[in-house]
Amino acid sequence: MTRHFLIAIFFLGLISCGQPQKSNTVKVNDAYKPTYTVSQLIDKLEHTFRQEHPDRFYDFFIDWNKNVQPNFDNFINQNDTINSVFSVYKEFYKPLDLLKLGEWEWGNKLNSESKYVVIQNKIFFSVLPDNNFEDFDWEKSKKDSLVNFRPPINLDKNKVLYLTDEYAKSINMFLGTESTLLGEGNIMNPSRAEGESKKRYDVLRTYIPILHGHNGGYWHLQTHPDISIVIFNKDLTKAKIDFRVGYQGGEALLERNNNEWIIKESKATWIE
Repeated sequence: MTRHFLIAIFFLGLISCGQPQKSNTVKVNDAYKPTYTVSQLIDKLEHTFRQEHPDRFYDFFIDWNKNVQPNFDNFINQNDTINSVFSVYKEFYKPLDLLKLGEWEWGNKLNSESKYVVIQNKIFFSVLPDNNFEDFDWEKSKKDSLVNFRPPINLDKNKVLYLTDEYAKSINMFLGTESTLLGEGNIMNPSRAEGESKKRYDVLRTYIPILHGHNGGYWHLQTHPDISIVIFNKDLTKAKIDFRVGYQGGEALLERNNNEWIIKESKATWIE
């Protein structure tokens, strides 16, 4: 009886070796814990701003880079969908080569002359029930998101900052909202920072490529391209990205070739 049972187990093992293995479906929680509170970061920014040294914010950004690290591998690889989100982002995200993603009003200068790039804090994604991207509807289609999104990217890790909630809140509060009216001086002019907000923006802009909001009173802290959503086909072999570059937006299509994602098309499609 025991001999027959062991033989059966052996053959079942052989059969299972030839079957595709299911992706890990166990949810892995992100391990990120803030080092500083919003209040502590604001104090650091205000104290540093009052100093007169030309490199006064240097330590603030080095500390940010050191304390906020990329997501761990077990989080990135917890299932095929999450892994695909990270892989697509890594291939697509080219903040210093924007012309590879389309033609933009600022050319390739939007993120120039800054020491760091800032990665967006949240990314939306969706997996379609079929292979037709036209079936996606922002209001009706199922969407998921990753918060504290900290992907490894194809840039020097010492030049990458991950925008977490406490950093976003503190920098927005530090910058303030003083701005000109939309269309002031010329109907085509976007809103611009002014007054105390302009002084603070000018200092931080040498470190991170902040962009003032087109309509005024807000900031784009994340370094563009800023991805609105990644939409996958059912088989996770194709992806469509909706994204923003400055005051414009675009669409990109990527395809997976074996385990590598390739940008097949990327172009600007709208402007504010």
